[in-house]
Amino acid sequence: MVDTRLDKMHAIAKRFNDNGTIDQLTMRKIDALAMSAKNEEMTAARIKSIRQREHISQGVLATVLNMSSESVKKWEQGKTQPQGAALRLLNVIDKKGIEAVI
Repeated sequence: MVDTRLDKMHAIAKRFNDNGTIDQLTMRKIDALAMSAKNEEMTAARIKSIRQREHISQGVLATVLNMSSESVKKWEQGKTQPQGAALRLLNVIDKKGIEAVI
């Protein structure tokens, strides 16, 4: 849902750029922001790798993400995938470290 809203806002900005309301430099910045805001999918191995790199347990990661330990366990086993806010936070942790979200 967030991606849909982001796509709509990006399309509006593109129309403004097409009619000259937004200059090229601003449009390039908006393009970059829109691309960076999209969540990258998380594989089971990647989630486990992030957790191990940060030296935290499944329980600690679950607490940071406001999820259950069982959810994190299922993600790492590849049974389910993180969605929404949990996926966004995992992307932040992956790029900036656990300190960025605690």
